[in-house]
Amino acid sequence: MISVLVFTGYYLPGYKGGGPIKTIKNLFDQAGDEITFKLITSDRDLGDTSPYTSVICGTWNPVGNASVFYAQAGKTGYAQIARQLRAKDYDVVYLNSFFSPRFSFFPLLLAKALRKKVVLGPRGEFSEGALSLKSFKKRVFITVFKLLGLHRGTVFQASSDFEAEDIRRALGSGVDIQVAEDIGAQEFAERLELRDSSPLKAVFVSRISPMKNLLAALQMLQKLNHPLTYDIYGPVEDYDYWQQCLKIINTLPSHIKVEHKGELKPDIVVKTMSEYDVFFMPTKGENYGHVIAEALCAGLPILIADTTPWRNLQTLGIGWDLPLNTPHAFSTALDELASMPANDHLHMRENVLAWAKNKFSQRDAIDANIALFKYAYEKK
Repeated sequence: MISVLVFTGYYLPGYKGGGPIKTIKNLFDQAGDEITFKLITSDRDLGDTSPYTSVICGTWNPVGNASVFYAQAGKTGYAQIARQLRAKDYDVVYLNSFFSPRFSFFPLLLAKALRKKVVLGPRGEFSEGALSLKSFKKRVFITVFKLLGLHRGTVFQASSDFEAEDIRRALGSGVDIQVAEDIGAQEFAERLELRDSSPLKAVFVSRISPMKNLLAALQMLQKLNHPLTYDIYGPVEDYDYWQQCLKIINTLPSHIKVEHKGELKPDIVVKTMSEYDVFFMPTKGENYGHVIAEALCAGLPILIADTTPWRNLQTLGIGWDLPLNTPHAFSTALDELASMPANDHLHMRENVLAWAKNKFSQRDAIDANIALFKYAYEKK
C-alpha cells in the first residue's frame, strides 16, 4: 500500500482554513482504505494565537482515517518537519499549497534533497483572481521556484481543466499536471421547505477576504428591487477589508438586511444552508469551492462568478455563473429568484438536490485521486 505524507497549513480540529481542510478530510475518508495517509499541519487554527488543547502537539495523533502531527510554532516546528521528512517512512510527499513557506516550500526543498516523489496541489493559488492579490511577491516567488528547478520532477494536481490551464500559465507548458477533482461532500439536505412570503434569504459562507469578493456582492445588493436578507458566515480574515464591507452595508436601501452571523462549524454547514433560499458568493476564483458543493448538497440554487469549475449552471437549471464585469446580471438573478412563485422555487431546489446527489455519489473523483498518487509513486 502506498504511503503518503501530506502537508497542509490547517486541519481538524481547526475549521477556519476552509475548503482545503474539507478536501483533505474527504480524501482520507474515501481513499484511506487504499492509501496510507499521514499529515503534518499547524498546531493551531487560522488566526489563532494559542495551540489546540484537544490534541497532543509535537507528536502523532490518530484523527479519523489518518495520523496527524501538529508541528509547533517557530524553529521547533521547522525542526519537527525536517525530522519527519528525514525518517523516509513514506513513498510520496503531498503539498497542499504553492506559496506556504512552512508547509510547502520548506518541505519541498527537503523532499527534493532526499529524492522523494512530490505531488503539489496549488489549491487555486494560480487563478487570475488569486495572483492579482499581493501580485509582486507572488511573481518573485514563482520566478525563484522556476530558477531553482523545483517544478521539474514535481507532479502538479489540478482539480479541473481550468486549474490545469492556470498552472501552465504560471509555470510553463512543460510541467507535469494530473487532473484529479477534489472529493466533494457526502451529506445532503434532509427535506426542502416551501418558501414563505418573507424576503428572499441569501447566504454567504466563507472567509471574509478580498478573494471571496464579499464587497462586490454587497455592492450588487444596492441595485435590488425586491426585499432580501443576506446572512454572512465566516471568520474575518482581513479586518481592513471587512471595514470596507461595513461601509457598504451601512449605505444599503432599507429593504436589504445584512448580518454577520459568526462562524459555522463544518458539521452544520449543509444543515444551516438548507434553511436559506439561495447561495450568493461572487468569488474571484476557486480551484474547487467546497462551500459551493455544500450549497448544492443543501439544495440551494447558487449564484456565483464564472471563476470556478462550476459552470453552465443556468443550462443545468441549478443556478447562475456570471462574469464579474456584469454586476447588474447578479442583481437581476436575485430579483428573478425573489419574484419566483414559491412552488417554482421549490421545484428548482428539488432539481438542485437531485443533481447534487447524482454528482457526489460518483466514484470518479475518488478513483482519480488514488490514480494520482499511484502515478507519482511509479514515476521515474
